Amino acid sequence: MKDHLIIEENLTPDDVNDIYYLIDQFGNWVDGSISYSGTKDIKKNLQIQFVDQFAYQKLSDVVYNRMDTHLDFHNFTVPKNSNKPLITRTPKGGYYKPHHDVAACGDFSTTIFLNDDCEGGELCLWYNDEEIKIKPKAGKSITYKTGTPHRVNTVTKGHRDAVVFWTFSLITDPFDMFMYQGLQEVVDRLQLVSHETLDDAQRDPAFIVNTLKESLLRKATR
Repeated sequence: MKDHLIIEENLTPDDVNDIYYLIDQFGNWVDGSISYSGTKDIKKNLQIQFVDQFAYQKLSDVVYNRMDTHLDFHNFTVPKNSNKPLITRTPKGGYYKPHHDVAACGDFSTTIFLNDDCEGGELCLWYNDEEIKIKPKAGKSITYKTGTPHRVNTVTKGHRDAVVFWTFSLITDPFDMFMYQGLQEVVDRLQLVSHETLDDAQRDPAFIVNTLKESLLRKATR
């Protein structure tokens, strides 16, 4: 069961081109330390500040319109809302040392890679008591539980660009989330079908499990 992280293909090449157009035309790269108030020198990177809020909203639309089409993301996070995305660049010699995102950010953290032609720059996560290094193709994302210890490997050639955002979930209790994701996996494997009558539906295991899943969601969101 996908209870720790998911990797998906989110942005198309056209989406990535649109994002770079908005960055080039309406954004300024600034010191990335402005978004972190913790340990000094924990990261060496840049982030975009938009001079045009319409352009920033357009970029957000590109990202979230695509995320809205991915059931894995929705089933994994059960999203209530996500904040506006942050665009980061880790230049040659840049890094992000071990840290964890604070709870105030949200319940899930997502990184979408905008390029894959740099050397280094892997996203390193503490997963199942070991460090795993992830560097997918441009347009792919990784979503994991906020609070998971992670870092970014030093970039040794080129630069690493990424979209980062955080999502608040409708389900905040870990056990409820575990049960919801498990029930969703059962529904996916059984496959819902349409029925002519309610009596027929009540005899279908997939319909019964889906009813339990939705009841759990209603309980969790009261």
